[in-house]
Amino acid sequence: MLDAIRNLDRGAQIRLSHGVARVLHTTAEVEARIAELGRRLAADYAGRIPILVAILRGGFMFQCDLARAADIPQEVDFLSLSRFDPHDKSRTSVKVLHDLRSDIRNRDVIVVEGIRTGSTKTEYLRTYLSLREPASIGFAALVHQGDGRNQGTPLQYVGFDIGDEFVIGYGLDYEERYRNLPLIAAFRPHDKRA
Repeated sequence: MLDAIRNLDRGAQIRLSHGVARVLHTTAEVEARIAELGRRLAADYAGRIPILVAILRGGFMFQCDLARAADIPQEVDFLSLSRFDPHDKSRTSVKVLHDLRSDIRNRDVIVVEGIRTGSTKTEYLRTYLSLREPASIGFAALVHQGDGRNQGTPLQYVGFDIGDEFVIGYGLDYEERYRNLPLIAAFRPHDKRA
């Protein structure tokens, strides 16, 4: 199935067991954009050894390919965050489920997100990492969704801007499925009431 999906054009429909997906960005587009971002990142951090920190789980595939595309010495690490209460939008409602193993003091950190929606989790994360006194904190997101890219925590590297659609693929999921799709697709689940 994945081989056929790799060759789909933008706008193509994919029937999946949990709903229907529409291709927003093809495999070729995603690969080309990540290669471009990797070149920019390598130029921006030339002579330094940044740590690329993936936000689990949505950011791990993007981190993997971004790391390969950035032809500079680098390290990788992982963070996992969750909300205590999804209805509480305050900055204190975030919980760290998996912490960094790296010492980031005086290091350049690039936080790699699968999707940026403008949530308070990112603000919390920036404050949380700042307490460890890194030399710098940059942010990269494969997908940016929402109004005003530089509101709140700025993004230095953005793969694609999208509208208000639920997306899957390339690390992004629906009920922990479809992360392995090699493209970005808008997803409409089947009506569960039927």
